[in-house]
Amino acid sequence: MNASHRRPGGPLDFGVFFFAALGDRVRETYDLMLDCARRADALGLGFVSTPERHFHRFGGAFPNPAVTSAAIAAVTERVQIRAGSVVTPLHPTARVAEDFAMVDGLSGGRAAISVGSGWNVNDFVLAPQEYHGRRARMISDVHALREAWRTGVWHGTDPFGKDVDIDIYPRPVQRELEIWVTASRSEDTFREAGRMGCNVLTHLENQDPESLTEKVALYREARAASSVPGRGKVTVMMHTYLADDAEEARSTGGAWLRDYLLTAIDLESRAVSAGGRMSGGKQGRAVLAGDAAQRKLADLGVNRYLDGNSLIGSVEEAAVTAERVRAAGADEIACLVDFVGEPQQVLASLEHVGALQARFAGALASAA
Repeated sequence: MNASHRRPGGPLDFGVFFFAALGDRVRETYDLMLDCARRADALGLGFVSTPERHFHRFGGAFPNPAVTSAAIAAVTERVQIRAGSVVTPLHPTARVAEDFAMVDGLSGGRAAISVGSGWNVNDFVLAPQEYHGRRARMISDVHALREAWRTGVWHGTDPFGKDVDIDIYPRPVQRELEIWVTASRSEDTFREAGRMGCNVLTHLENQDPESLTEKVALYREARAASSVPGRGKVTVMMHTYLADDAEEARSTGGAWLRDYLLTAIDLESRAVSAGGRMSGGKQGRAVLAGDAAQRKLADLGVNRYLDGNSLIGSVEEAAVTAERVRAAGADEIACLVDFVGEPQQVLASLEHVGALQARFAGALASAA
């Protein structure tokens, strides 16, 4: 690591994270993704990430992160291109290796992924037999994906029941695929990510920067105990809308965030109604069924995020919050930007994210 990126407590880098609630203007959603990716590249941000989401407006623009990653590869030159998260139990693992080897080739070696076990019972209409064993399947997928990526060989079974070794193409540019594990409430998931030598992608939905500290410590302890080299990376997704005027940012960002959270709550409600659990493994709650209760829950969520659990405000305010996240042990902030539905506002905010990144880079340089 370059000396300008060192300081006690570690560096803090920034990237862009997409997870739009899909409306009627589908083309505009993808145009914004590409425009933000180009600008993030030019601003020197570290990465651009797109998710996997099925069968709902919330994130529904992104059913296949390999496709969006390929599109981003075509319009950028330097940012790392991440999928976060690939729900591996929904897919043949060999196909995941093929897809992201292709992205790696298109981008000249900039592909990376975060993997998740999945939580939404409705998603598993794609692979119903995998739902109950999805956590164990994800862990085995990480090992199998790494081996296939390194060796170019997939060990499988053909239609006649015969064990076969199949060559995988295209071959990737990178020798190793950098992998994150998506984690939220479960301390076991943080530990498992450490044991596997993966990075961690998390968020502040069920925790604040201070409570994240313990989970990061568990992750790094497990990683060290497994003799995996390096500290690994902890990436924290945060809703981000920055403006010159802090009150304007909170007013605009908070209004968009409220509508956005209502779509997320509807997604959770439908999962519970189908017999599953909420995200993070939380038990379903009857309160999700009523419109008034959902609106109240969204209002509470907005208040919580505006109270130091998001980057919504001025650059100065965001710097204070980002420092709390860094102090918790995080290495990166993934700025979720497209909850705001007006493209020009998102792009204007992104300029401030660039300024925030520069502020932290300057502090690192002066501390080196």
